[in-house]
Amino acid sequence: MEDPGEGDQSGEESPTYGYFSDEDSSDCEDSGDGTVGRTGSGESLNGPHPAAISSEGCGTETREAVSQPPTVLHWVRMSALRIHDNPALQQALLDTQRRLRCVFIIDPWFIRGRIGENRCRFLLESLHDLDKKLRAYCSRLYVVQGQPIAAMEQLIRQWNVQQLTFQQDMEPYSQRLEESVAKVAKISGVEVSVSYLSAFPFTAHTLYHPAAMLAANGNKPILTQKAFRELVPKLGAPTKPIAVPDPDSEVFSTKLYSEEDPDVGLYRIPTMSEMGFEDCSLYTNVWVGGETEALRRLPLYCQLRSQNTDNTVDMLFDKSALSPYVRFGCLSVRYFLWKTRAISSSNPAVESVVRQLTQKLLNREFYFVVASQVPNYDITENNPICLQLPWETDTSLLPLWREGKTGYPWIDAAMRQLRKEGWIHYYLRESVAAFLTSGDLWISWVAGKDTFEELLLDYEPTVSCGLWMKSSCSTFLHGPIPYYCPITFGQKIDPKGQYIRTFCPELRNMPSEYIFSPWLAPPHVQKAANCIIGADYPNPMIDHTTAGALCCERIRSILKSLHSLMPNLPQGLPVSTTPGSPSS
Repeated sequence: MEDPGEGDQSGEESPTYGYFSDEDSSDCEDSGDGTVGRTGSGESLNGPHPAAISSEGCGTETREAVSQPPTVLHWVRMSALRIHDNPALQQALLDTQRRLRCVFIIDPWFIRGRIGENRCRFLLESLHDLDKKLRAYCSRLYVVQGQPIAAMEQLIRQWNVQQLTFQQDMEPYSQRLEESVAKVAKISGVEVSVSYLSAFPFTAHTLYHPAAMLAANGNKPILTQKAFRELVPKLGAPTKPIAVPDPDSEVFSTKLYSEEDPDVGLYRIPTMSEMGFEDCSLYTNVWVGGETEALRRLPLYCQLRSQNTDNTVDMLFDKSALSPYVRFGCLSVRYFLWKTRAISSSNPAVESVVRQLTQKLLNREFYFVVASQVPNYDITENNPICLQLPWETDTSLLPLWREGKTGYPWIDAAMRQLRKEGWIHYYLRESVAAFLTSGDLWISWVAGKDTFEELLLDYEPTVSCGLWMKSSCSTFLHGPIPYYCPITFGQKIDPKGQYIRTFCPELRNMPSEYIFSPWLAPPHVQKAANCIIGADYPNPMIDHTTAGALCCERIRSILKSLHSLMPNLPQGLPVSTTPGSPSS
């Protein structure tokens, strides 16, 4: 549900668009390789880590540090798989006195059962691209598998590490991991450098650091969109991205490793089969990972979104979104914004793209700010901002939703596209989320969040949890509650059912008047379409009319009970939405 390229389309104008003056982007030059403006990681996406997993099989053999040259170890985080606008990496690259080792740590606990084929493929492609780019700087990417703290402690000991650098992640769990790794490094006498351009730990994964936003707000809580929107204009324009180091510089003229180095054959990027996915190859999905691909797509992103079109169907098939690249750090959000502004300065048609992008990125920022203040943000228990709704304990219908076999074609097509490609449009995310939670099945949003963690390329724990809580009416309630009917909402966007025919091919011959509710088609129509409902395509798993009314009554009852204690909560039933105004 998170998608900074197609974000929370609430219809609210970004309150901060006006503070970007023309002068702010006038010096935003671009060389085509990610340079704008002035000249990982042990990745577990959420939750506490179990017992340490020993590192093995990826070059972690113990070696006496005395035989190793002084080393700067740059810990590559999953939110920073790039060269451009990566100040922590740049600091490490420009250290001419010591050997550089860039390390990405794959945590087996994170991989096993937590991410799907598409996410794993995108990650490995991004690692290969980063390795190729690092070689232009006479370096390379070293990949280690193991529990991050144990692996880092071992590398520090065997490589004679004197300094550790890394780009700070914005996820609360990742920050706790970084703090633990930093403590281990300092105990070993290693200098830890997280930032060097900011009073706050430097990051290019968000436009503003959450700590900076809280400080600007007098350390008062920022838990509502209203408080957030009022604060942002006071912060000024986001910092511009830093320039990419010139690989032809004399600084990089000396190779920092040789083919004779026994480490060269170790620490390699694993294959898909080694990651547990059989019969899978890289570069076979419509979404190809890596910084190179992200920078190639950016002009196309601006071009397509600057075209005035009323064809809402095309957006369902969009393959130009950049949210997966933002999530994996292949594209800096600061570069994304400022490069788009630079393009708009020579092409006024792109100005609307800048406005929309600013709004979407700021919606994303909001959830990072909230998560930095709220304990247990990613679960329901002991989460102070999440309503403890009485969710259905029988989750036997959950697998049918996950596999796209609900009997509701709009929902099934979305879940099948998600499983096949790893990305779906924001309207579809909201539709499947509402259907699972407060719209029909009344199953906890946590089950939906876990599914997105496995399948969705641009899954970010903080943003996803916030949007799932919002869609399930668990928090962030303001104004009338949107309601996404699994039948009529899709009809308004795609009346001929082109999207359904693509991802539910068994329905491709069904007449348009029945494509969204094929169970209503007479037997002779089903036979002519070569699709018998109940045999070739499932009957509806529930009666939407009954289940939807029950869910609406539950929400109304809960809100009515709470309204006396919290007068700002909305009253009444959720309201139907229309395309283009999902938060009406």
